[in-house]
Amino acid sequence: MRRDEKSVRRFPAVRALWPYPSLFAFAAVLSALTLTWGIGPHDEGLMLQAAARIADGQWPYRDFWFNYGPGQPLLLAPVAHSLLAWRLIRVAIDAAVAVLAFALVRRTERLWLAALAGVAVAGAMAWPATPGPNPAALALVLGALLLARSRPGPAGALCAAAAFFRPEIGAAGALSVALYGGGVRSLLVALGTGLALYAIPFAVAPGDLLRDTVGFLGVQDLQRLPLPLHYRGALDLNKLLEFYFPVILLAGSALWLVARRRLWLAPLVAVGVLYLLGRPDEFHYVPLAVVLAIGLAQPRAALVAALALIAVHGLERRAGQVLHPPALAAVADGAKTSPGEARALHAVVARIHALAAPGTPIFVAPPRFDRVRVGNPLLYVLARRPNPTRYDILQPGVVTTARVQREMVRDLRRARPPVLVRWLDPRAHATEPNGSSRSSGVTILDDYLRATYGRPERYGAYVLYRVASPS
Repeated sequence: MRRDEKSVRRFPAVRALWPYPSLFAFAAVLSALTLTWGIGPHDEGLMLQAAARIADGQWPYRDFWFNYGPGQPLLLAPVAHSLLAWRLIRVAIDAAVAVLAFALVRRTERLWLAALAGVAVAGAMAWPATPGPNPAALALVLGALLLARSRPGPAGALCAAAAFFRPEIGAAGALSVALYGGGVRSLLVALGTGLALYAIPFAVAPGDLLRDTVGFLGVQDLQRLPLPLHYRGALDLNKLLEFYFPVILLAGSALWLVARRRLWLAPLVAVGVLYLLGRPDEFHYVPLAVVLAIGLAQPRAALVAALALIAVHGLERRAGQVLHPPALAAVADGAKTSPGEARALHAVVARIHALAAPGTPIFVAPPRFDRVRVGNPLLYVLARRPNPTRYDILQPGVVTTARVQREMVRDLRRARPPVLVRWLDPRAHATEPNGSSRSSGVTILDDYLRATYGRPERYGAYVLYRVASPS
């Protein structure tokens, strides 16, 4: 017998376990390929600014408006001002989600099929990279599913933890865990643990918590987007795949349902479908792509083909980014953006530091407040200056209302920030085919800002103003 054969027999666990670290390494590399590329003024900014507020001793909901679960900013609070640290955390979570998906499929399917599912999930998780709560919630739910049959209590607790990040994913995960074998016990533990986790933020500010989260559902339709159905670009298979990927995911969900296997995934698939239909863009199809990859991993030609499309889509996007890298320049902490935006940010942050002493608040505004699409709370993080209002996240239907604008004006009058920065980027000016493109007709805040600030200084997409007259 050869020496290598003896080693395999002596250590059979090595042969059984090697796919797990291999997939983890592959998924981590795939996620980290563009680790420092790009910044997210809105999506990255809102989560890091929330984390920074918590690090300063503030409570979500009571001290600042926040329509997400509190888990993600709590996780990021120790690294709130680092644009690199959250990305490293995200890489580790991305890789963990891929491995957990592989482990679930491997329980019942052959290695090649589990590996295809793992690769598909790795590709889905790798881009776009934001510090949002979906990856952590998915990792916790998949871990719960692995424990469902042997440890229903801990599985329920993991689902409750997922709900602390994304309530709908955690709730759907709890139902899936119960269907998969956790039963009533896992549901009761999930409910009890979830209530315990939310007890403190609810006790601190019950009205604000319900208003920010449940109340926000009443205006969320202002940001919905139609399903992309009419492609008008040049004939390009890669572009076609990218454009129609939401439709492919919905078709894959129908195929999975017809196959009538792994129906315990139904609550998670349903949440993924609703999340996608609400806003079918690259930020909102990740949960469905991950769960569907697990559901489609069955030895049937149509399902394997759909699973392969999910894998190809994720891998093709990463390959395209690596083969055609954009021009980038450093912003902070290793993160990079376009050279023009980097120059503007360095200049405007330096000017803020010259005009506003450390700890002095500033105010960052979009082009107008009667019609809002996105804001730029990342500038608060980069400048390390607080926002004197409760509203870092500029949501239509919230900051476009008279009640909130009057509240913001009161806070601004009280704090007297010496600097106002208007973010006039095309992303802030852009309109979408939904209610966010309509003016609310409320100009209370804009009127106050025009009357109070003047002497504009332009730095790329940033226009800095100083106090022009007493208010």
